[in-house]
Amino acid sequence: MKKRFSSLTIVFASFVGLLLGGCLSWFFIIRLPFFSHRITRSASTIDQVLDIISQHYVDSIDTRELQLRLLPKLVAELDPHSTYISREESELENQRLEGSFYGIGISFNTIIDTPVVLEVLPGGPSERAGLQAGDRILKADSYLFAGKKMLPDSVRSLLMGEAGSVVKLRLLRDGEPVTKSVVRGEVPVTSVDVGYMLDDSTGVIRITQWARNTVADFLDKYTQLKQKGLHNLIIDLRDNAGGYLEPAIRLANEFLREDQLIVYTEGKAYPKESYRADGRGLLQDIPLAILINEHSASSSEVFSGAMQDHDRATIIGRRSFGKGLVQTAFYLPDSSQLRLTIARYHTPSGRCIQKSYTLGEVDLYQQDLVRRFEGGESFDNNLDSLMLKKAPRYKTDRGRVVYGGLGIMPDRFIPIDSTGINSYYLRCLESGTLTEYAFLYADSHRGVLSQLDNAMAIVAYLDRIGSLVADYGRFASGKGIELRPGMLFESKELFRRVLYAQIAQYILGVEAFYQVYYMDDPTLLEARSSFRTSL
Repeated sequence: MKKRFSSLTIVFASFVGLLLGGCLSWFFIIRLPFFSHRITRSASTIDQVLDIISQHYVDSIDTRELQLRLLPKLVAELDPHSTYISREESELENQRLEGSFYGIGISFNTIIDTPVVLEVLPGGPSERAGLQAGDRILKADSYLFAGKKMLPDSVRSLLMGEAGSVVKLRLLRDGEPVTKSVVRGEVPVTSVDVGYMLDDSTGVIRITQWARNTVADFLDKYTQLKQKGLHNLIIDLRDNAGGYLEPAIRLANEFLREDQLIVYTEGKAYPKESYRADGRGLLQDIPLAILINEHSASSSEVFSGAMQDHDRATIIGRRSFGKGLVQTAFYLPDSSQLRLTIARYHTPSGRCIQKSYTLGEVDLYQQDLVRRFEGGESFDNNLDSLMLKKAPRYKTDRGRVVYGGLGIMPDRFIPIDSTGINSYYLRCLESGTLTEYAFLYADSHRGVLSQLDNAMAIVAYLDRIGSLVADYGRFASGKGIELRPGMLFESKELFRRVLYAQIAQYILGVEAFYQVYYMDDPTLLEARSSFRTSL
């Protein structure tokens, strides 16, 4: 028979438990040890503790593994941007920032149970070997892919390898097996993935990160657009979280006059170092607009800040992230790295745009973007008046007021557009079914879609079909997402934009995605109109 306890009994038990917890801790602290352990006074406290654990802990412990788990926690007690990166993560990060790796030169996805080639990179190993978009990779050497749901990183690790090594691929193409041998080679990782003409005179170039080859990639895109009549330039830095500082300085140099300050850095162990334009930039006279948002950070803010302080460009979008700290990588013997903050950077007007933080409070720091969203700043530019009042003021070359400690404030604010967003749309977006449906549609209609040579032609074709959004709703219903006709209609334009953009990407690449997804983007439209007015 179960006994019944009063609430008072439960409270009492809880109180006793707390007392016991405290007493037990006290008990073990004062308890005499079974043995004494001689400590080497010259060793650090951390080394002493690890030595004691290694010798006397009840179970065998891999102290090296323990150290690797402790290091990220130790560094996290510093500022929010200092971090310890393991050897594996370090290698991937270096490939991304250095701008190349050795592989076979394809983009692929693993939406179905076999990796599918989405794009064969021009001039790469796979193009030379004859791979095509739509090929299913059944097998790589002796490793079977078919029938396995694999993570992209697992597939990537099997396709990458040393330069000159050969991987034998077993493919399925149009229902027929095909065998191709691919000699692995250098595969460039572009940091400038979009460049196209928005109209007869205005070009758009997007920079996704600041890597070693960013400036060369940028100038290549610019040259292509110049041949198409480019007169006004929009640089899209939305969601560009940074990377190397040096490429941002070099690109800023292309737009500024001789001796104009780009940025200066200063830290306890690093004396003030200033970077100035040399006057040999190729783009000193081109009208310029820069797009930023709350995810634009670090080197993106260095570039935007230099352009804003010299009144060289119109900054459009929403307040940037606010990262004004400079990190450098210290490589450890096992190839892991400590990425440590060594200095702060300051824009030409003297402002440091680093937002406030408390040592060790990384979670609170990262929640800043959530607070902006919940506080309404993302929708109506309602920046806390107290924050603005406390922020130090600086002036641009023309005397406009800019603020320190808040990131880069745009010259023209563009709110987040929440029209059509409802719980059904968010559920579909989070489920991954939009991506899956778009891929399956593109794959099954590849023959006709691949004959269309630009993104707008694909949009026109899909509009003629007319039933894509309704078909997706039925598809999602079959995947366990209850069909909500009213909400589907309410979000119809959002579904249309995402589906069309992803289908275009699967056929023509990432630039086609950008062109379709941002067809009616208010930030781009505002940037285009900015060229008709001055700052």
